[in-house]
Amino acid sequence: MLKRFSKEEIMAGKAKVTIKDVAKEAGVSQSSVHLALSGKAGVSESTRQRILEIARRMNYTPSPLAANLKRETLTIAVVLPEKNTNSRFYYDFMRDAAVDYGPVAQGYNLNLLLLEFSDLAKTLAQLDLGAISGLITMGYPEDGCTEAISQVSKAGVPVILLDNDLPESGRICCIKSNNDLLGKLTGELLMDMIRWPSGEVLVCAGFKGYPNHYEIVDGLAAFLKEQKVQMPLVREYFHDIGEEPLTKLKQQLLERPIVGCCTVNSRATLVMAQALDELGMAKRIPLIGSGLYSESVRYLERGVVTALINKRPYEQCYQALQMMTDLLVRSEAPEQPELHVGGEVVFRSMLEQYERISFRKMERMAPLSLFR
Repeated sequence: MLKRFSKEEIMAGKAKVTIKDVAKEAGVSQSSVHLALSGKAGVSESTRQRILEIARRMNYTPSPLAANLKRETLTIAVVLPEKNTNSRFYYDFMRDAAVDYGPVAQGYNLNLLLLEFSDLAKTLAQLDLGAISGLITMGYPEDGCTEAISQVSKAGVPVILLDNDLPESGRICCIKSNNDLLGKLTGELLMDMIRWPSGEVLVCAGFKGYPNHYEIVDGLAAFLKEQKVQMPLVREYFHDIGEEPLTKLKQQLLERPIVGCCTVNSRATLVMAQALDELGMAKRIPLIGSGLYSESVRYLERGVVTALINKRPYEQCYQALQMMTDLLVRSEAPEQPELHVGGEVVFRSMLEQYERISFRKMERMAPLSLFR
């Protein structure tokens, strides 16, 4: 059975001299220090000896977790929503990050166990906690999820959450977007783009109980209030694509003085874009969408979507894997309980720099009309 460590032991590791400290003193990368200390190829003999001398001078000693790597492979479980569903618009990029990180993990004698779920609490309850040394998963604020994650933490398995934070779950850290700032950014963009001096802003507000949704709406409302902008927000709450939300959005666009639109999640972006497109309102009413993937990019290219805010899910997951590696290999706990991945605004003129991203693969392109 793999050794378990308490949260106190994990956090105590921060006071020790780490590989990062040795790397800084030696003026080399952390990976070079790791190769030198472990006797692996990849650094010159002179560099190896210099790093070993600096490590001795700084009284660097491998952590119990790092020493444990000599005897066994540690496993990090990455538990993400099922693929080939509507969650692909966002979570496929996290899955790509886990796949891309695989070779890096192997270099540290770590194994990545990539699992999918339709019911997060149920999937976590079925985990063999004796076979994993770390868990990265979603911070879903749904029934049973906090308790399920808490059980993993209580078993001595460190947990890093993505997208939403659940502090009461005992997680070590959460990596997410700065949703309040994204909301304010959305408001600033809309105010620069709206062509009429008065009217209402139609907001696809996602799930009421999801912080990564309502924090964006709250940030938008706060920006409008700070700027003394008298434009009421018309909130439509839904989380999935389909005919019902499409019909509701069309009704709002036809019956209310809507002068601008925005969305807080990827799926809603497609519904809002289709509503504007089918009503012939595209390009006349600005739409700030969410998510950078094949379908949203096609709407951006056609001018139906004015700009896209990318929450960078790939970077969220990749950074979580790097932090879990630091924790397991070097006993370096995250410095803060909540860390933000910066979002980015993407306009049509900027798409060329994203050519390498997988949404350009034609086999992943879906029809623009998703409901018919």
